[in-house]
Amino acid sequence: MPKGESVSLMREVSASGSHYEIGVSIGKQCREEALRAERKFKKRMHEVHGASVQKAVAWSNKTLPASRKFYPEYVEELEGYAEGTGIKFDMIWATTCDYPLDNRGCTDIAVNSQWTKDDCVYAAHNEDVEPYNKDDVVISRIRPKDEPGFIGLCYGGILPTCGMNAAGISLTGNALVPNDTKPGIPKMFPCRKVLREKGIYQALCSSMPEGRGHSYNNIVCDSNGEIYSMEGSATTFDALYAEDGWLVHTNHYLSPRMWKFEDNMHTRFSSIVRYNRARKLLKKELGHVDLSSFKRVLSDHVGYPESICRHADPGLSEEDQTESIFSAVFNLTEKCLFLCKGSLCTGAYKKYEL
Repeated sequence: MPKGESVSLMREVSASGSHYEIGVSIGKQCREEALRAERKFKKRMHEVHGASVQKAVAWSNKTLPASRKFYPEYVEELEGYAEGTGIKFDMIWATTCDYPLDNRGCTDIAVNSQWTKDDCVYAAHNEDVEPYNKDDVVISRIRPKDEPGFIGLCYGGILPTCGMNAAGISLTGNALVPNDTKPGIPKMFPCRKVLREKGIYQALCSSMPEGRGHSYNNIVCDSNGEIYSMEGSATTFDALYAEDGWLVHTNHYLSPRMWKFEDNMHTRFSSIVRYNRARKLLKKELGHVDLSSFKRVLSDHVGYPESICRHADPGLSEEDQTESIFSAVFNLTEKCLFLCKGSLCTGAYKKYEL
C-alpha cells in the first residue's frame, strides 16, 4: 500500500430467505442507521423544505399502489424492515420515496474488456453526498430465495446506491434533477430491481419502469461488456450505449432528447468539470485499465473541492456540503468488489468477494 494511504473498513450485514425475512433481518442489524435516517428526514422536512412530516407521508403514500405493482417483493422487504427496526412502515416508506429530496452528485465510469489489462469488465462509482451520511452506508450481502444474490452499498442496509449480482449484472449511477418529478414509483425501486435480473434485457426493462415518479441515471452493465447509461426523468428516458466500450457519466443529461428535462443547468458546473476531467484522464488509461487506473481518475482534485474526489466546503452549511464518502469498483468478470470507505485520495481499495 502506498505511503499515506489507509484502509477504513465498512460494516457488513447479510440476510437470506424470503423478501420479508430479509427485511426483518436487515432491519434488526441496521436499526441504528434507520433511526438516524428517520431523525434526519424529519429535520430536513422542517428546516430545508418547510413541510410537515405528515405531508411527506401523505405524498409518499400516493406512490405505493404503482410500486406494489412494479416490484411487490421489495415492498415486502421494506415492510419486514419496518418490523425489524421498530419504525412505522409509513415513515420507512416516506424516507424511501425521498419526498423527493435533492441529491448531490456522483461520478461513474464503466469499461469493457477490450480496454482492460486483465480482460475484465468494470463498473466504478464515487458516492458524493452530504458528509453526515457516511456512517449510514453498509455493505449488504443479500440472498433472496428466488433471485440471484447480490453485494451492494446500501443506505440503512436496504436502499442500494450501487451493487452487483451473481448473474454478472451491475447497477451504478448518479443523481439527475429532472423538472417533471411527480408521484410515482420511487427511484430506489429500479435500482433494487436491476439487482434481481439475470440478463441485460431484463435489467434494462427494470431500470426504467413506466409509472416512475423520478429517476436516477441508472448505469446498467453485464459481464459480457454490455454497458448502458439509462438517462431518465419521470416521463421519458434515453439509453446511451457505450459504443466505444467505455463511458463516463456525472450529474447532467448528455442526451439531446433529455436536455429539456434539466431542471437548472446553472447548478451543474461541478458535474461538467467532473465529466470532462474523468473522460480526459480515462482516455490515457485505455488499453491498460486496471484498479490503479480507477484510483488515478477517481481521486483527482482538479476543480477542488467540487472535483471528482469531492471534499466538503467549510464555507457552506452542513446541508449544502458534498463529499465523496466512498469509492467502489465492481469487477463483473471475476465478481468481486473493490471498496474504499471515505476519501480515495488518502484511502485504498479493499477487495470483497461476491
